[in-house]
Amino acid sequence: MWADTGFQGIDKQHPNTQIPKKGTRKRPLSPEQKQENKIISGIRITVEHAIAGIKRLGCMTQILRNRRPFIDDTFLLLSAGLWNFHLRTA
Repeated sequence: MWADTGFQGIDKQHPNTQIPKKGTRKRPLSPEQKQENKIISGIRITVEHAIAGIKRLGCMTQILRNRRPFIDDTFLLLSAGLWNFHLRTA
């Protein structure tokens, strides 16, 4: 699992978690750790852009008050489909 620094502590629960390393003044990051952080952030930014694109459709950011079963899944599929269509046509 690829995570950002907001998920610290999850690596103890899930051993396959990749979290960027943090440096301090006394212990700065090595060049290898900096390169690893760049790889992790490159993957995370793609995911974050996809989530932001899906949220561009207003129904994904508003409170859903409809009581129909699976309507939230339908809205998510619609939002993801529209975002994928946008990416293919852009």
